[in-house]
Amino acid sequence: MYIKMKHTMKLFAVLTLMAMAVGTALAQTKPLRILMVGGGGSHDFSRWYGEEDAKTIESTGAYQVTYTEQVDAIPAYLKSTDILILANNQPIDATGQTAITKFVEKGKGLLLLHAAVWYNWEDWPAYNLNYVGGGSKSHEKFQEFKNYVVNPAHPVTQGVAQKFEFQDELYRHVPDPAARGIEVLVIGQSKETDAVYPVVYTVKHPKAKIVGITLGHDEHSHQHEAYKTLLINAVNWVSSK
Repeated sequence: MYIKMKHTMKLFAVLTLMAMAVGTALAQTKPLRILMVGGGGSHDFSRWYGEEDAKTIESTGAYQVTYTEQVDAIPAYLKSTDILILANNQPIDATGQTAITKFVEKGKGLLLLHAAVWYNWEDWPAYNLNYVGGGSKSHEKFQEFKNYVVNPAHPVTQGVAQKFEFQDELYRHVPDPAARGIEVLVIGQSKETDAVYPVVYTVKHPKAKIVGITLGHDEHSHQHEAYKTLLINAVNWVSSK
Protein backbone atom coordinates (compact mmCIF):
# COMPACT_ATOMS: atom_id res chain seq x y z
CA MET A 1 0.00 0.00 0.00
CA TYR A 2 2.81 2.37 0.97
CA ILE A 3 4.72 1.59 -2.26
CA LYS A 4 1.67 2.24 -4.42
CA MET A 5 1.01 5.54 -2.65
CA LYS A 6 4.65 6.55 -3.06
CA HIS A 7 4.49 5.84 -6.79
CA THR A 8 1.21 7.75 -7.05
CA MET A 9 2.75 10.77 -5.32
CA LYS A 10 5.72 10.66 -7.68
CA LEU A 11 3.41 10.46 -10.69
CA PHE A 12 1.38 13.37 -9.35
CA ALA A 13 4.55 15.43 -8.91
CA VAL A 14 5.68 14.65 -12.48
CA LEU A 15 2.27 15.57 -13.89
CA THR A 16 2.26 18.80 -11.89
CA LEU A 17 5.67 19.77 -13.26
CA MET A 18 4.53 18.94 -16.78
CA ALA A 19 1.42 21.09 -16.35
CA MET A 20 3.54 23.97 -15.07
CA ALA A 21 5.89 23.62 -18.04
CA VAL A 22 2.99 23.65 -20.48
CA GLY A 23 1.53 26.71 -18.75
CA THR A 24 4.86 28.51 -18.95
CA ALA A 25 5.22 27.64 -22.65
CA LEU A 26 1.72 28.94 -23.37
CA ALA A 27 2.49 32.15 -21.49
CA GLN A 28 5.68 32.62 -23.46
CA THR A 29 3.89 32.20 -26.79
CA LYS A 30 1.08 34.62 -25.94
CA PRO A 31 0.97 37.29 -28.69
CA LEU A 32 2.51 40.64 -27.85
CA ARG A 33 -0.02 43.45 -27.72
CA ILE A 34 0.35 46.25 -30.24
CA LEU A 35 -1.49 49.56 -30.18
CA MET A 36 -1.68 51.17 -33.62
CA VAL A 37 -2.91 54.76 -33.76
CA GLY A 38 -4.17 56.18 -37.05
CA GLY A 39 -6.36 59.03 -38.16
CA GLY A 40 -6.06 62.49 -39.61
CA GLY A 41 -6.02 63.84 -43.14
CA SER A 42 -4.86 62.90 -46.65
CA HIS A 43 -4.80 59.11 -46.10
CA ASP A 44 -7.20 56.20 -45.71
CA PHE A 45 -5.80 55.24 -42.32
CA SER A 46 -8.47 52.69 -41.45
CA ARG A 47 -8.06 50.74 -44.70
CA TRP A 48 -4.30 50.67 -45.08
CA TYR A 49 -3.15 50.71 -41.47
CA GLY A 50 -6.06 49.43 -39.43
CA GLU A 51 -6.84 46.63 -41.90
CA GLU A 52 -3.90 45.91 -44.24
CA ASP A 53 -0.94 46.53 -41.94
CA ALA A 54 -2.67 44.94 -38.97
CA LYS A 55 -3.34 41.84 -41.09
CA THR A 56 0.30 41.72 -42.22
CA ILE A 57 1.60 41.98 -38.67
CA GLU A 58 -0.85 39.46 -37.21
CA SER A 59 -0.02 36.95 -39.98
CA THR A 60 3.15 36.16 -38.01
CA GLY A 61 1.10 34.78 -35.12
CA ALA A 62 3.30 36.68 -32.69
CA TYR A 63 1.24 39.86 -32.28
CA GLN A 64 -2.27 41.08 -31.55
CA VAL A 65 -3.03 44.51 -33.01
CA THR A 66 -5.53 46.98 -31.60
CA TYR A 67 -6.22 49.84 -34.00
CA THR A 68 -7.75 53.13 -32.91
CA GLU A 69 -8.26 56.66 -34.18
CA GLN A 70 -9.49 57.82 -30.77
CA VAL A 71 -6.37 59.60 -29.57
CA ASP A 72 -7.94 60.42 -26.20
CA ALA A 73 -7.94 56.66 -25.51
CA ILE A 74 -4.15 56.35 -25.92
CA PRO A 75 -3.33 56.56 -22.17
CA ALA A 76 -5.80 53.79 -21.31
CA TYR A 77 -4.64 51.52 -24.13
CA LEU A 78 -0.95 51.95 -23.31
CA LYS A 79 -1.45 50.40 -19.87
CA SER A 80 -1.73 47.00 -21.55
CA THR A 81 0.45 47.56 -24.63
CA ASP A 82 3.85 46.08 -25.47
CA ILE A 83 4.55 47.95 -28.73
CA LEU A 84 3.26 51.29 -29.99
CA ILE A 85 2.79 52.07 -33.68
CA LEU A 86 1.94 55.65 -34.63
CA ALA A 87 0.67 56.25 -38.16
CA ASN A 88 -1.46 59.33 -37.54
CA ASN A 89 -1.23 63.04 -38.24
CA GLN A 90 -4.19 64.17 -36.14
CA PRO A 91 -3.57 66.15 -32.94
CA ILE A 92 -2.62 64.37 -29.73
CA ASP A 93 -3.46 66.26 -26.55
CA ALA A 94 -1.06 66.84 -23.65
CA THR A 95 -2.33 63.79 -21.75
CA GLY A 96 -1.67 61.55 -24.73
CA GLN A 97 1.73 63.09 -25.30
CA THR A 98 2.71 62.42 -21.70
CA ALA A 99 1.49 58.83 -21.88
CA ILE A 100 3.49 58.17 -25.06
CA THR A 101 6.59 59.76 -23.55
CA LYS A 102 6.36 57.62 -20.41
CA PHE A 103 5.80 54.51 -22.54
CA VAL A 104 8.89 55.08 -24.69
CA GLU A 105 11.09 56.18 -21.81
CA LYS A 106 10.32 52.84 -20.13
CA GLY A 107 12.08 51.21 -23.08
CA LYS A 108 8.98 49.98 -24.93
CA GLY A 109 9.21 49.59 -28.72
CA LEU A 110 8.02 52.38 -31.03
CA LEU A 111 7.34 52.20 -34.78
CA LEU A 112 6.52 55.37 -36.73
CA LEU A 113 4.80 54.97 -40.09
CA HIS A 114 4.43 57.49 -42.93
CA ALA A 115 2.33 60.40 -41.62
CA ALA A 116 3.77 60.01 -38.11
CA VAL A 117 7.28 61.08 -39.21
CA TRP A 118 5.96 64.47 -40.30
CA TYR A 119 6.28 67.68 -38.29
CA ASN A 120 2.72 67.32 -37.08
CA TRP A 121 2.64 68.89 -33.66
CA GLU A 122 4.07 72.35 -32.99
CA ASP A 123 3.15 72.00 -29.33
CA TRP A 124 5.26 68.84 -29.02
CA PRO A 125 8.75 69.56 -30.40
CA ALA A 126 10.26 66.84 -28.22
CA TYR A 127 8.47 64.25 -30.35
CA ASN A 128 10.47 65.04 -33.48
CA LEU A 129 13.67 65.65 -31.53
CA ASN A 130 13.59 62.48 -29.42
CA TYR A 131 11.56 59.96 -31.43
CA VAL A 132 11.73 60.96 -35.11
CA GLY A 133 15.27 62.31 -35.25
CA GLY A 134 14.07 65.16 -37.47
CA GLY A 135 11.12 64.92 -39.80
CA SER A 136 9.42 65.76 -43.06
CA LYS A 137 7.75 69.03 -44.06
CA SER A 138 7.09 68.21 -47.72
CA HIS A 139 6.99 65.34 -50.18
CA GLU A 140 7.25 64.83 -53.90
CA LYS A 141 4.22 64.07 -56.02
CA PHE A 142 2.76 60.59 -55.91
CA GLN A 143 4.79 58.56 -58.40
CA GLU A 144 7.02 55.51 -58.72
CA PHE A 145 10.56 55.88 -57.42
CA LYS A 146 13.52 53.66 -56.56
CA ASN A 147 14.45 52.60 -53.04
CA TYR A 148 17.85 51.18 -52.12
CA VAL A 149 18.83 49.13 -49.07
CA VAL A 150 22.03 50.73 -47.75
CA ASN A 151 22.40 48.57 -44.64
CA PRO A 152 21.61 44.97 -45.64
CA ALA A 153 23.10 43.62 -42.40
CA HIS A 154 20.48 45.18 -40.14
CA PRO A 155 17.63 42.91 -38.92
CA VAL A 156 15.03 45.34 -40.30
CA THR A 157 16.25 44.89 -43.89
CA GLN A 158 16.62 41.10 -43.86
CA GLY A 159 14.90 39.46 -46.82
CA VAL A 160 14.35 42.76 -48.63
CA ALA A 161 15.60 43.19 -52.20
CA GLN A 162 18.57 45.53 -52.49
CA LYS A 163 16.51 47.69 -54.87
CA PHE A 164 12.72 47.94 -55.03
CA GLU A 165 10.23 50.46 -56.35
CA PHE A 166 6.55 51.28 -56.21
CA GLN A 167 4.34 54.35 -56.36
CA ASP A 168 4.33 56.38 -53.18
CA GLU A 169 4.97 59.82 -51.74
CA LEU A 170 8.72 60.32 -51.32
CA TYR A 171 8.98 62.28 -48.10
CA ARG A 172 11.75 64.86 -48.06
CA HIS A 173 12.84 63.59 -44.69
CA VAL A 174 15.63 65.66 -43.11
CA PRO A 175 17.54 64.59 -39.98
CA ASP A 176 17.82 67.36 -37.39
CA PRO A 177 21.39 67.89 -36.06
CA ALA A 178 19.87 68.91 -32.72
CA ALA A 179 17.84 65.72 -32.47
CA ARG A 180 18.78 62.17 -31.56
CA GLY A 181 20.81 60.66 -34.37
CA ILE A 182 19.43 58.18 -36.85
CA GLU A 183 20.87 55.16 -38.64
CA VAL A 184 19.66 55.06 -42.24
CA LEU A 185 18.76 51.59 -43.52
CA VAL A 186 16.95 52.35 -46.79
CA ILE A 187 17.00 55.45 -49.00
CA GLY A 188 14.58 56.65 -51.66
CA GLN A 189 15.80 58.50 -54.74
CA SER A 190 13.96 61.46 -56.19
CA LYS A 191 12.91 61.21 -59.83
CA GLU A 192 12.89 64.99 -59.97
CA THR A 193 16.31 65.89 -58.58
CA ASP A 194 18.11 62.54 -57.96
CA ALA A 195 18.39 63.58 -54.31
CA VAL A 196 18.12 60.77 -51.77
CA TYR A 197 16.19 60.72 -48.51
CA PRO A 198 15.90 58.24 -45.63
CA VAL A 199 12.83 56.06 -46.04
CA VAL A 200 13.64 53.46 -43.36
CA TYR A 201 15.82 54.26 -40.36
CA THR A 202 16.31 53.68 -36.66
CA VAL A 203 16.56 56.37 -34.00
CA LYS A 204 19.42 56.25 -31.51
CA HIS A 205 17.39 56.34 -28.31
CA PRO A 206 19.14 55.29 -25.07
CA LYS A 207 16.24 53.16 -23.77
CA ALA A 208 13.81 52.24 -26.55
CA LYS A 209 14.11 50.72 -29.99
CA ILE A 210 12.56 53.04 -32.56
CA VAL A 211 12.06 52.59 -36.31
CA GLY A 212 10.74 55.15 -38.77
CA ILE A 213 9.28 54.17 -42.18
CA THR A 214 8.30 57.11 -44.36
CA LEU A 215 6.67 54.91 -47.01
CA GLY A 216 3.00 53.93 -46.93
CA HIS A 217 0.50 56.09 -48.83
CA ASP A 218 -1.86 53.45 -50.27
CA GLU A 219 -2.14 49.94 -51.73
CA HIS A 220 0.95 50.36 -53.91
CA SER A 221 3.11 50.23 -50.79
CA HIS A 222 1.01 48.38 -48.21
CA GLN A 223 0.48 45.39 -50.51
CA HIS A 224 4.07 45.30 -51.81
CA GLU A 225 6.27 42.47 -50.53
CA ALA A 226 9.19 44.77 -49.73
CA TYR A 227 7.00 47.01 -47.57
CA LYS A 228 5.36 44.08 -45.80
CA THR A 229 8.73 42.50 -45.05
CA LEU A 230 10.08 45.78 -43.70
CA LEU A 231 6.98 46.23 -41.56
CA ILE A 232 7.23 42.77 -39.98
CA ASN A 233 10.99 43.08 -39.51
CA ALA A 234 10.57 46.48 -37.87
CA VAL A 235 7.95 45.18 -35.44
CA ASN A 236 10.17 42.21 -34.60
CA TRP A 237 13.17 44.46 -34.01
CA VAL A 238 11.45 47.08 -31.81
CA SER A 239 9.93 44.27 -29.72
CA SER A 240 13.26 42.55 -29.10
CA LYS A 241 15.37 43.20 -26.03
